Amino acid sequence: MITWALLPVKRFNLGKSRLHEVLSPWELETENRRLFQRTLSTAKASGIFKRIMVISEDEEALIWASEQGFYALREEHGGDLNSALRQAMAAILANGAGSVLVIPTDLPMLTAEDLRLLSDFSPAENGILLVPDHHMIGTNALFFSWPDLMPTAFGMNSCALHCALAEERNLKQVIYLNTHIQHDLDTPEDLVYLRDSLNR
Repeated sequence: MITWALLPVKRFNLGKSRLHEVLSPWELETENRRLFQRTLSTAKASGIFKRIMVISEDEEALIWASEQGFYALREEHGGDLNSALRQAMAAILANGAGSVLVIPTDLPMLTAEDLRLLSDFSPAENGILLVPDHHMIGTNALFFSWPDLMPTAFGMNSCALHCALAEERNLKQVIYLNTHIQHDLDTPEDLVYLRDSLNR
């Protein structure tokens, strides 16, 4: 079991800006909302989390999470993803701590079984598990055996940065490869890949 699933969520009308060239603002907002609800439902269906937290500035996301019985944390205004995660980790430490899996909500192929398989490889103590994106550059999921083992470094080259931070702190590192988790929805090319995969 993993103690916490942590889902950071941008405002539905702001997330995935690189898809604006192929989706209308309404389509993009609708897709962001759908991805969030799907990811939250998938995390619940996996049965491997004791608690699930959503951190967001989006009022609708917070209400939806709260109505589902999850911990809804309002993000402090103006920060980036890493500052939101610092806030969330502090809240987790104040609410019993335990292991944490950060799950982005832009993983359209993610399944409950993927999460169960991932949990089998997560280090029990003093370690992280990282799922890189399919380019092996970004980070598509990040597990901590304890919330404050190290800061997060989401952004450019986050896979290498997370590994370097873990190395500096002598943490155990597990790199877990999973096709469904590695394919996020970030660019028009990702959208084409997803549609092709669904049509196979």
